[in-house]
Amino acid sequence: MKTRSAVLSLGLAAALAALPACKGGGPAGPEPPPGTVTFRGTIKSGGTALAGVPVFLSGDVSKSAVTDGAGAFSFTDVAGTSFVVTPSLRNHGFTPSNYELARQSRSDLAFTAAPAAFGSVVGKIAADFTALDQNGQPVSLYDYFGKVVLIDFSADWCGPCQNEAQKAESLYQLHKSKGFEMLTIMIDGSPSTWAATYGLTFSVLDDNAWTLWAIFGEGSIPLNIVLDRNMTIRYKRAGYYESEISTAIKKYL
Repeated sequence: MKTRSAVLSLGLAAALAALPACKGGGPAGPEPPPGTVTFRGTIKSGGTALAGVPVFLSGDVSKSAVTDGAGAFSFTDVAGTSFVVTPSLRNHGFTPSNYELARQSRSDLAFTAAPAAFGSVVGKIAADFTALDQNGQPVSLYDYFGKVVLIDFSADWCGPCQNEAQKAESLYQLHKSKGFEMLTIMIDGSPSTWAATYGLTFSVLDDNAWTLWAIFGEGSIPLNIVLDRNMTIRYKRAGYYESEISTAIKKYL
C-alpha cells in the first residue's frame, strides 16, 4: 500500500507540475476589437472661428458634431478604417471640401469657409432650385440641406429609367432614416403617373420645360447625381450604374 500510495503521490505531483505549461493552451480566443481613433479640427472664415457649424463623419461610421465657440469640433473613440469628414453650411464652400481619412487619429483637420462657388460638375456646389412635385406642391433642393441627396433625371419612355424606378423606393427606404433623400426629376412625362406607377413616396419633380435639365443636363438619361451634406456634387454620370451610385451614397452618408 505504501508503494502504491507513493506512486499515486508522484503521479499527482507530476500532473500539478505540468499545469503551468498547459496554461493558455487550446484554441485561440477571439482577437480584440481594432483600436479606435479620434479626429479633431477647426473651421474658420477669414481667420475668424466659426461656431455652430455642423460637421459630419461618414464612411464606416455615421456621426455629427457642431463647432464650438473656438470653431473646434471632434469625433472621439471612432472604430473603423475609412472615414470622410464634411462640414455643412448653407451657401458656403470649404477648403478642403472634406477630409478622407484612414484609421489614424488626426488633430489638424483645418477647414476654411468662404462663399460657395456654384456649378453643375463634380466638385461644385449645386445651387438651390424649386419645382412642383407629383402633388403639385413646390419642393426646393435646399429643403434637404444637410442630407445626402440622390437626384435622378428621367423620362417615361426611357427603359433604363424605368429599371431604376423599380428599385428606387427600396433604396430610399433603406437609407432615409440615416439622412438620405431622393429627387426624381422628369424631363418628359407626368410626375404623378411616374410616382403612382412605381410606388414612389419621395418627391418626383416636373421639368418638362427642361429648366433644370438646362443647368444639370449632361449626356443622356437616366442622369444620376449624388450630393454630399453640403450640396457638393460628388458623383455624376449618365446611365444607371447601381453599384456606383450605392457606393457614393454610403461614402457620404
